[in-house]
Amino acid sequence: MIRNLTRQTVLSYRTFHAVSFGDRLRGMIGRPFEQIGIDAMVFPSCSSIHTFFMTFPIDVIFLGTDNTVLSTYPDCRPWRPAIWCKGAQSVIELPAGALAHTGTFPGDRLDLNAETVAPEKRTKYSTHAAGEQSTVCPSKENPTV
Repeated sequence: MIRNLTRQTVLSYRTFHAVSFGDRLRGMIGRPFEQIGIDAMVFPSCSSIHTFFMTFPIDVIFLGTDNTVLSTYPDCRPWRPAIWCKGAQSVIELPAGALAHTGTFPGDRLDLNAETVAPEKRTKYSTHAAGEQSTVCPSKENPTV
């Protein structure tokens, strides 16, 4: 789960961390978020992406070492040769519209390992209200929720 600590909003409930060579190479090419059951893909140790061979727009977030948003690129269209950010340590790809819906901007702090909200409390891009029950986030061996 990815949570914006600055705005108290949730960007993703079902996050996939692309750590293997194959996952990083393929990324979101040819598979919409809904098709693979995720709503965000995180690329650790990454400072640039492309959108070649993609068939849908995405929102992109570049993070620094402390998970501070360095730069955002809303509604990136397919076939862009390079999108990069100097000093970025991680990249997050989200469905188009997620940045605007959650109000995420440069300077915000994100928690990439936030606790998962109980299923009955989930709504896409919802605000995490105080007092909601939580469960433990999945391990790195099974990064999808």
